[in-house]
Amino acid sequence: MAARALAEQVAGQARYEREQWVRQEQRQVYGAINRAYAELATALSALHTALAERRPVQELVERVEERRLRLSVAVGPTAMPGPEEVHDVACALIGATEAFVAAYRELAVLPRADESVRLDAVRERVAGRRADAHACLSNLSAACRNVLLRQGDS
Repeated sequence: MAARALAEQVAGQARYEREQWVRQEQRQVYGAINRAYAELATALSALHTALAERRPVQELVERVEERRLRLSVAVGPTAMPGPEEVHDVACALIGATEAFVAAYRELAVLPRADESVRLDAVRERVAGRRADAHACLSNLSAACRNVLLRQGDS
């Protein structure tokens, strides 16, 4: 009887410690994604400013691409601590930011004085992709918050 109670106590403690570890990992992964997105947003802002001021942008385009890749790397670990709903919206964020960065890249390589109609279309695409990326970030933030709040209730 005492052995059974001890075994149950040990099993309960192991479950509790595993849940604590999962929560800690989730917080770290979710935080890393937010930091990576903030770095990407900062790089995109610098690129936007350089484009508006007609300054050279090649180095900034490379920095944006590096930051986009860092975001992709930050999203990868969401599959491990879960849940799947967070991983799914994190993957959607990656798709949206890839499209957003691609639109900015297209804007960066367009000739400055050529094809104003095309330039307007690319600018519209950039604005649409920006809205998509921001919506995906909001969805990710909500999913992460919901997961962490649910865990606080247990």
